[in-house]
Amino acid sequence: MKKRSSISKLAVASLLAVACALPVEPLLADTTPPSQLVPEYTRVELRNGLTLLLLEHHELPLVDFEFVFRTGSAADPPGQEGLADLTMALLRKGTRRFNSEQIAEELDFLGAQLNLWASYEMCTVHAQFLAKDVDAGLGLISDLLMQPTFPEDEVRKRIDLSVDSIVEDKDNPRRVIGSYFSSFLFRGHPFGRPVGGTEESLRAISRGDILRFHTSYLRPNNAILAVVGDFDTDDMRGRIESAFGGWESRAVSRTDVAAAEPIEGQHVLLVDKPGSAQTYFRIGNLGVDKRNPDAAVLDVVNTVFGGRFTSWLTNEMRTKAGLTYNAHSRFIERSVPGPFYISSFTQTETTEKTIDLALELLERLHRRGITQEEIDSAKNYIRGQFPPRYETAGELASAIAELEFYGLDRSYVNDHTLKTDAVTVEQARAAIEKYYPREDRVLVMIGEAKDIASVATKYGVVRQKKSSDPGF
Repeated sequence: MKKRSSISKLAVASLLAVACALPVEPLLADTTPPSQLVPEYTRVELRNGLTLLLLEHHELPLVDFEFVFRTGSAADPPGQEGLADLTMALLRKGTRRFNSEQIAEELDFLGAQLNLWASYEMCTVHAQFLAKDVDAGLGLISDLLMQPTFPEDEVRKRIDLSVDSIVEDKDNPRRVIGSYFSSFLFRGHPFGRPVGGTEESLRAISRGDILRFHTSYLRPNNAILAVVGDFDTDDMRGRIESAFGGWESRAVSRTDVAAAEPIEGQHVLLVDKPGSAQTYFRIGNLGVDKRNPDAAVLDVVNTVFGGRFTSWLTNEMRTKAGLTYNAHSRFIERSVPGPFYISSFTQTETTEKTIDLALELLERLHRRGITQEEIDSAKNYIRGQFPPRYETAGELASAIAELEFYGLDRSYVNDHTLKTDAVTVEQARAAIEKYYPREDRVLVMIGEAKDIASVATKYGVVRQKKSSDPGF
């Protein structure tokens, strides 16, 4: 028989009454500035020019390696868009010691993770191994980077797979709206060329082109290696030197990307997707670069406007109007200004109403700015969301490699919430006026052209293409 509680129902009721009468304080994020999100780390330059960053992180018996090469798809020759991305994907398809199956088996045996990709400004290799398997892991990575063979059959297979993937993605506007937007906004600029290439550009790439890209750009003196995990710094430096000391440096032609010109006027790209029941759209212009002094202010403003689930865009377009399931805005920062955009989708019949509402909210942002209450809410949100981005060894490896790439120090991360805490209403208003497009913008729409073409003309000079046309 269970023992009965010695507290009477009357006592419980009395306690509840007292508790309900007490003032309730809102739950706030910790107000202590996270000043050491990125701890101090060791920076070494090896004799072959490889920049080595070492950070001990003993939380788990793992070690993460992140190679960042200072060349990305911006170096793809015109007509061969996708070359950098293709080269990175093929690194794991064969070396002088292993074929692709043996590489896959070795990764499985080690329980390792390996990801390789290209972006506009860099090529990246990220690998994770158990601390006890570091020597085997380093041997495998050095083999991939220093002795790839790029077998002809794997090259053709990968190109065919990539082309098929592009064609398949064009059936899903959500996957390609970003490519169409970048192409339209950055016309004639390297940021306007798709990282993954097009149906035509990929077919124009040969094994020889891949070999030349690898030989020209994937060199130690063009690379940053960030290592974070369970190791001793001096010991790991010796292991890195042993694994990569024989990697030969050579002169590298750097691809310095100039800033694009902001769009003037109002321009529309309508991508006809026959049979589509929805319209996907993006609105925007050039944004800011990685070193912009107003980055913290923009983080606060954009959190309010379109950077979280309770933002203006989501609240007005989804919760109140029921026009979409998702609406957001974003600044993408690079060494030179990347894009700013508002993105959403809606049913075909509500296309005009939804785009109008997005533009109305953008105008409202300019007209009234954001309130102190909204700023305080955004600051609290950032305090809760920002620190968890720098917790794991992999996140820290990516962070310090990126800081080195952009020439930034740890304060860029560690002082971020201090800077967002200091944002004022006046600073927010000034940033809105300076960085959020008002009259000058591009609009990209993907949908059923026969139903939305007349709507498109309302927003600017219209250029139209079919989703089945090659490229973006």
